[in-house]
Amino acid sequence: MTTSRARSVRFEVRAETSASPEQVIEIAGKDFSPRRAEIWPNVRKTRLTVHDRSDGHVEVTEGGTGPARFVWERSRYEWPQPGLVTSTVIDSNTLLPGSTFELRAGPRADGSTVEMILDRSFRSRGWGRIGYALNRMAGERLFASMLRSTLKGVERRLAENAPPPE
Repeated sequence: MTTSRARSVRFEVRAETSASPEQVIEIAGKDFSPRRAEIWPNVRKTRLTVHDRSDGHVEVTEGGTGPARFVWERSRYEWPQPGLVTSTVIDSNTLLPGSTFELRAGPRADGSTVEMILDRSFRSRGWGRIGYALNRMAGERLFASMLRSTLKGVERRLAENAPPPE
């Protein structure tokens, strides 16, 4: 984690998966159906609203789980190139507009290396202060765990949809 200015943090976490980069991006990056909550442990199905969608983007409001159940953000997700999904916060009760998230997936011999990059600037009051403190204390560890859990969810989804062995 690096801290660039007051109430801002940056995290870069990596993990590996047996899923291909294309599978990671399709399932973890571009699926905004209610199944998203099965893949991402920090997304609540009841707090997921898609506002606008096209072939190249989606605008969505997502609400958190667990200790972050009072946190929400409206973001624009885009997939400008293969292996990359970017997200920019439009509005949130915790993060400042312009905060970003990237999901990158690149090939390796037996699957993918996946990277999550988060540049987060927090509001100076309320949930922003709490979110900033929690991110400073445990953010990198929590995001690394979230990425590993998400990739396990991708692998489960692929196993569920795999054809039966012959």
